[in-house]
Amino acid sequence: MKKTICMLVALAAALLAASCAFAARERVETVRPASELIDERQTDIWVEGERLGEMILGARGAIQIIYVDEAMSKAIASDVSLPQWVFEMGRYYGTDPIRKKKLFIAHVDVYKPWDFDYTKVFVGEHRLRKEDILSPSMTNPFGPQPSKSEGYFAFAIPASGLKAGKEIKIGYGDYSEIWKILK
Repeated sequence: MKKTICMLVALAAALLAASCAFAARERVETVRPASELIDERQTDIWVEGERLGEMILGARGAIQIIYVDEAMSKAIASDVSLPQWVFEMGRYYGTDPIRKKKLFIAHVDVYKPWDFDYTKVFVGEHRLRKEDILSPSMTNPFGPQPSKSEGYFAFAIPASGLKAGKEIKIGYGDYSEIWKILK
């Protein structure tokens, strides 16, 4: 009787270990690398820059805007090679302020002195407002910024204005790029 119970316990433990290993393997295989996901979720806006082939000349600064959905959030959590600001701002995904909204994170590089006005940032028809900003003021590059500085912020906009598959403009003031909303 003792041998039977021991064998059943050992069998149960082996099955549990096998199912955990299988689940872990499935999870790893379904999470795409963050670098792949960023390529289809990032838009780079060069403010006051002149495009010369592949180069941008004379830009006041650059803004990287990354859309964070569930897949991107999982990839951020599992990729230690990403910059710290991506981790910090990506953590807003799944929080209460994001309900019925879409999360975007932005990184601003300042090359020349720039009075950065977040209300000039737009995604589709939506211009940012104070209530859209999620991140703390210590990271936000709002107002006068010296050259060779940087900052980052997270914002959420209503999901209703972002229809899957549609191409929209994302930008700052008169400078924008086209981005296709993911399906």
